[in-house]
Amino acid sequence: MSGLRNILDGYLTTRRALGFKLTEPGRVLAEFVDYLDDNGETTIRHDLAVDWVSRFSRSTFLIRLNTVRQFAEHAAWFDPTTEVPVLDGRPYVNHRPRPHIYTAEQIDALLRATGKLRPTIRAASWRTLLGLLAVTGLRISEARNLNDADITADESGDGGWVRVNETKFGKSRIVPLHTTTMTAITAYQRHRDRTFPTQATPALFVTRRGSRIATSTAGATFRELRTLAGMTGSPSELAARLHDFRHSFATNTLIRHVRSGGDVDQMMPVLSAWLGHVSPASTYWYLSNTPELAAALGAQLPVIGAGDE
Repeated sequence: MSGLRNILDGYLTTRRALGFKLTEPGRVLAEFVDYLDDNGETTIRHDLAVDWVSRFSRSTFLIRLNTVRQFAEHAAWFDPTTEVPVLDGRPYVNHRPRPHIYTAEQIDALLRATGKLRPTIRAASWRTLLGLLAVTGLRISEARNLNDADITADESGDGGWVRVNETKFGKSRIVPLHTTTMTAITAYQRHRDRTFPTQATPALFVTRRGSRIATSTAGATFRELRTLAGMTGSPSELAARLHDFRHSFATNTLIRHVRSGGDVDQMMPVLSAWLGHVSPASTYWYLSNTPELAAALGAQLPVIGAGDE
């Protein structure tokens, strides 16, 4: 059995264990791998994929190429020479880029990089902002729009919560905060208030001038931070993105849940509500687009199927 067929078997097994039937995609991919084997090819390439699908009708062409593209994104994690099929530099159909899952070391590097920002209030704002994103999975727009009034400490002194108002889909939600998070936010607020005794905005996070952080400012500052942290990307790795804090939170939450023996389907509505998704269907996207999570799920397959005959 070829290495690519082994990768395909693992891809189909893992996704089917998650509830995806993949009857037609499984057949399509088996035929595609047969085509590669017949031509002595061991790696997916753009030209080979286009050559294979070009023999089918236009409607089937797009469907089949998209199926190959999804598998190629998975295969690329095992074979770096894999080429993901594209047309005119763009993937077929709507495509969300694969999320980058931050390691603890990478998050630490970004937090350390905030210490190089000047003035110190700017460093404090970004250190606290990135820390909040890492432990809550908030969207950057949600964090920027937070006001002091949205942060509430528990009367017992054990943590607190943040109210996220009128988010991307017009929904509001309450997100719990750990005691250490509340401590960091409170310390930041004291620093901010000493710097700006007369506040010009009710915003929680402020710029060097004391105003709310704007969208353009957030993007520019994070690009500066990722450069300082040496995370600008490479030919084989995308540059770090602010939104990847959210992806990392969601994926790592699911990984911990899976490794502790938890049920994925039971966890999805909870995580979906936490993240402010319209429905759990949006949250299920992580199951098929993060190899780290696929690996955790794959490790549990023998356990999941232990009672089957």
